[in-house]
Amino acid sequence: MAQQVNETGHTKNVAAFYEALAIIGGWGADYKPTKLALSAANLTLLYPKCEKVVKESGEQEGIFDNLVDQRIIVFKKLPTYATRVVNAFSVIDLPDETVAGAIEINRKIQGTRATPKGKKPPTEGETGKGGNISVSQLSYDKNVEHLNDLRAWVELQPVYNPNETDLKVAAIKAYCTQLDLANKAVINGEIPYSNKLDERDALMYAPKTGMVDLILEVKKYAKGAFGATSAKYKQISGLKLRKLPRKK
Repeated sequence: MAQQVNETGHTKNVAAFYEALAIIGGWGADYKPTKLALSAANLTLLYPKCEKVVKESGEQEGIFDNLVDQRIIVFKKLPTYATRVVNAFSVIDLPDETVAGAIEINRKIQGTRATPKGKKPPTEGETGKGGNISVSQLSYDKNVEHLNDLRAWVELQPVYNPNETDLKVAAIKAYCTQLDLANKAVINGEIPYSNKLDERDALMYAPKTGMVDLILEVKKYAKGAFGATSAKYKQISGLKLRKLPRKK
């Protein structure tokens, strides 16, 4: 899974950072960069922050993924359910125009598929910041709206009272509420998740000040201070740290 690969990558970066600190500690007084950010003391303070934020971002991703999964489960029956409601509505004695209105609302539900068949939407950044809402999120929002429209439409007709309990107006209202709550849980859950990713990316991947760039500068320092063929430079030059982009 993409999540496991990505989180493993962040964890590997933190492990490489720890190894770099051990190497620097072994150099003792020979390690004396003029740049304060590269000092052993500064890097030592940064390490536990990076370790903590990777752990917490992984936990937040698990929470958010669960909310997304629950929403998928709740919305899964919507297309079939809406069609059942419309079919029940269509077989009572109503004008064709009234039935056509319900059919048109159902057409919108069938045409606004929140999740492509057989595919789970991306969980990271599903709702963007600053109102930049993804197509997936808009689809969920629209389907909540469409089912509410269908509920209101059939409720206007007192003769709509099917024998099937799950198709009655009260049941449609209850399902509308269920959809709305599941959708809002994802929207609200994205906020702490995204904030934690921002914190992680700032500590680990920010240009010049992030963990990865700082260790790259340590490598450059070692190459200049000790020489490209020195044992000290060879100790740290092979450490692999890389910036990891967020999942799309």
